[in-house]
Amino acid sequence: MAALALITSATVAEGQTPASRPTLNVPRLASPPVIDGKLDDGVWLEAARITSFTQMEPVDGAPATERTEVWIAYDSRRLYLAFYAHYSDPGSIRANRSDRDRIDRDDRISVYLDTFLDQQRAFMFAVNGQGVQADAMRNASLGGPNVGGRSRTSGSSSTGGGGGSSTGSTVRAIEEDLSWDALFDTRGGLVEDGWVAEMAIPFKSLRYPAVAGGQTHRWGFQVVRAIVSKDEQDVWSPVSRDIQGFLTQMGTIGGLRDLSMAKNLELQPELTAVQFGSLDGRTARYRNGAVDPEAGLNLKYGLTSNVVLDVTYNPDFSQIEADRPQIEVNQRFPLFYEEKRPFFLEGKEIFDTSIPLLHSRTIVDPKFGGKLTGKIGRTTFGMLVADDEAPGRVDDRAEPAFGHSAHVAVGRVRYDLYRESHIGAIVTDREFLDTSNRVVGVDGRFLLGAVHRLSFTVAAAQDERGSGVRQAGTAIDVSLTRLGRGLSYSISHVNYTPNFRSATGFIRRVDQQFTTIQGSYTFWPQNVIVSWGQFGIYSRNYNHAGQLDDEMLGTATFVQVVRNINASLQNWRTIERFGGIEFLAYHHAVQGDLNFDRRFSTRFRWSWEDGIRYTETPFLGRSTIGSAEFSFRPTSRFETGLTANLSRLVDPRDNAEVFDVRLYRTRTTYQFTPRLLVRNILEYDAWENKFGVNLLLTYRINAGTVVFLGVDDRLQEGRNINSDFFDTGALRRTSRAFFFKLSYLFRQ
Repeated sequence: MAALALITSATVAEGQTPASRPTLNVPRLASPPVIDGKLDDGVWLEAARITSFTQMEPVDGAPATERTEVWIAYDSRRLYLAFYAHYSDPGSIRANRSDRDRIDRDDRISVYLDTFLDQQRAFMFAVNGQGVQADAMRNASLGGPNVGGRSRTSGSSSTGGGGGSSTGSTVRAIEEDLSWDALFDTRGGLVEDGWVAEMAIPFKSLRYPAVAGGQTHRWGFQVVRAIVSKDEQDVWSPVSRDIQGFLTQMGTIGGLRDLSMAKNLELQPELTAVQFGSLDGRTARYRNGAVDPEAGLNLKYGLTSNVVLDVTYNPDFSQIEADRPQIEVNQRFPLFYEEKRPFFLEGKEIFDTSIPLLHSRTIVDPKFGGKLTGKIGRTTFGMLVADDEAPGRVDDRAEPAFGHSAHVAVGRVRYDLYRESHIGAIVTDREFLDTSNRVVGVDGRFLLGAVHRLSFTVAAAQDERGSGVRQAGTAIDVSLTRLGRGLSYSISHVNYTPNFRSATGFIRRVDQQFTTIQGSYTFWPQNVIVSWGQFGIYSRNYNHAGQLDDEMLGTATFVQVVRNINASLQNWRTIERFGGIEFLAYHHAVQGDLNFDRRFSTRFRWSWEDGIRYTETPFLGRSTIGSAEFSFRPTSRFETGLTANLSRLVDPRDNAEVFDVRLYRTRTTYQFTPRLLVRNILEYDAWENKFGVNLLLTYRINAGTVVFLGVDDRLQEGRNINSDFFDTGALRRTSRAFFFKLSYLFRQ
């Protein structure tokens, strides 16, 4: 720490209002610092220093309550940052040892880099007080800095038909896609009055435009410090709730010159081995299969500093952690499951549109895939091709589909107009045997003044199902949004014709014309009650025959209290047509998030409502739906959590219970070292009497080099498997898998 006492402020032009963005010139180092988290390297004396921070949450524009120091410098290969987070009460620090990307409930410092200075997206790199790192992609389309409060307090309601929903009172102050991963180095540790950390970001981990020799790069730049115990976020470049867009309020850094232009080449071979056993429910015999080894290869090649080619062959698309359980009983429309596979996550924000025309989980098991993404000037583009073997995996060799693959191709182009605004186009195509599905779409997003945003997507689809059977359809999604410190609102309209179909997208429902108006007003007492407000929504949905299918009128009262306590009370009334019957239903819900203690946190939602039983003879029952998450961390290395999802429906005609579904899941982790982690997941489905155990040992060197060793065991009550063989309530093993995976990332 001796070097810190000698450091004086470098020349930093730091503005104090959103109208005057702060600017920083970054000095070049002759020799790099040692990234060890100690801040005793003399080269930090040459770095630029930032000390001026203001609050973004809870009181935007107010002075930060704690002192923060940041140093920044670079050489031809890396950008270097050092952090010193001071605390008036060091006992309030939240710094845990965990796996990368799992520091959302820790104190942390995040750095945002808008390398194209286009205010469309930014790379995010973060570190906590133990040196644990996280990275993400911040996309301009993810929302503005505030919609009247905090996302954790917002209600989320929808009609039973799933056609419309309320986003509640807010959008999170900063939203990131944590699925993006990059190679960078971090180290950190606790000190007497806070914590310190160092970070080195290779320029090969970024995309940025080339400049002529001798010219300098100028990038958008922001530093955000999160102090969880105070529910506080401090920023270097001031952020106002009365200006829509986080990226538009970032500062800039300059002075970067002669960056290494060596092309980035990454090779990632993968080796997996699985031994799977399963129970044959027809014969009651359990069979263990042979060990099935597989090898695959991922390649990434930077054609330029801003154009990247990704290729994968025989990728291992098994998921180390299964999807979080969702209640599937009595669902009218399909459930959404997130993408977790690395090949599809890279650059996926380029393909995003308000109508989800590319949901990559529709590509189930590709033998190979290729993707070209990048940005030239103001034009961002992406091309994706994949060969999906899943449709040809049928048991009967006589079936025409046997052994054949589906071919998928997606093209995307987007032209930036001005800050957080663009116009774009997308084309998708899926071919399988004599069937095909093609979609063409045009989309745009436009900031209008300081607080309004207009966005739209228009798409046309043509679907051929063989034997000359064709159908065509269109889809439209348009919305106008205002985000402000007090008043926020949006007006949106969605129109899907009956024959619209996207084989590569995720479309819950067609034949709808849905119009939604919603708004909120937030008050800011900024004392014990930080903020509170009222939210309202009204929506109507007609099918294309002119019939009213859905109507919703709802309100919510939300409040944010000091020490991370948030709650909301929601009430809404719906009309939903199902099975030719119009059902009038009332719904009531309470929702909360408590995170006032380092060791314990919880969030929950509980609703009492009229619920439709979706059967051939539907009726309106009394429904109770609940979800809760509990987390307990007695030490910085150990964490355990319980998630519960409940759904119960009672027939009011005879008070008979129609169903009572309860799903429980525990996730327990212990971080032995920064690289070695053991994790255990237990799942119990009380509805079908299923029990699962998933034990995993992880040794992670970096984002691309990792070893997994684990076992997944599934059991079920015997009589639910086959009562002819197992007329007992005892659990029987239905399947078990032992698995091993090794991936190693070579970067040149």
